[in-house]
Amino acid sequence: MPTYLFVLCPPYCGSTLLWKLLATSPNASALPAEGQFLPEVESIMRDRPWHRDRDMPWEEIRAAWETHWDMDKPVLLEKSPPNLIRAQAIARHFDPCRFIIMVRNPYAHAEGLMRRNDWSVTRAGNFALMCLRSQLENTLVLDTPLVMTYESLVEDPGASCARLQAFLPELEALDHSADFEVHSVEGTAQRPITDFNAQKIAALSDEDFEALNNLFLPQRELLRDWGYAFMPARAGAAA
Repeated sequence: MPTYLFVLCPPYCGSTLLWKLLATSPNASALPAEGQFLPEVESIMRDRPWHRDRDMPWEEIRAAWETHWDMDKPVLLEKSPPNLIRAQAIARHFDPCRFIIMVRNPYAHAEGLMRRNDWSVTRAGNFALMCLRSQLENTLVLDTPLVMTYESLVEDPGASCARLQAFLPELEALDHSADFEVHSVEGTAQRPITDFNAQKIAALSDEDFEALNNLFLPQRELLRDWGYAFMPARAGAAA
């Protein structure tokens, strides 16, 4: 019986990179796109995707996804970001399933939300905090998830692959030396695993930093839980 493997990761936090890395295993079958965007379920899953009170028809969704997965592969891979607020429901409907939880520095995350979604700094900062809170809850309530950060992935891809394979031995032959097509602050291109945090944080203005710090300071314990430091207003900011 195959294992359903869900990458729980906020948008613009490295989910595509991790998803494509996992898909280098010959034992993994990845959906052709994020599951939420497949035509059979897009109208369902993109209806208020970040509303927690939105119940999803998971049996219908699973049946649709299974027409796209290679069911002969031992690992079936999915990574739609809104899944992170519905992980417990997913666990009830996909058996057996495993979860990989990943987060990113909230300053870098907020920059991506502002640039890619044209969000205000306040909206982006609050969303980044919501994701950190939700992911922390996931670490506590899910059954033995693998917990990692974007930073650990890009700083030592080899060690990250070793952790992934120890977590799920079926994920053999992961190729962290490959080039991956991902979107970054430098645009979309084929490139090796690369850390873009410094560029993203440098793109924040002093005003962005001040607004983010007004949000992050009361939540500094949450940042610390994930190993992230509260940053002084001008540290890394654009002049």
